[in-house]
Amino acid sequence: MKSYLGVIAIISILFGTSACSNPKSAEIVASSPTAITITTFRFTEPTALAEAHCAKHGRKAVVQGSSKLGNVGYRTMWGYECVEK
Repeated sequence: MKSYLGVIAIISILFGTSACSNPKSAEIVASSPTAITITTFRFTEPTALAEAHCAKHGRKAVVQGSSKLGNVGYRTMWGYECVEK
């Protein structure tokens, strides 16, 4: 009986910690020297990621807008243009 309860406890801990783990906060969908499209969870704006990408090409990131993805809208797609400084 003790080993059965121990197995249940271990399984509960594993499922509990995996449910709390954060998925990727930002993911690049497409990029070029003049633009980048990024998806994020909720409404977290990925400005730092876009700025870093555009800076590699000697440009500055300017947000063009965002769009909720799916019925629930738990992911957001952001579009940035890389413009000359």
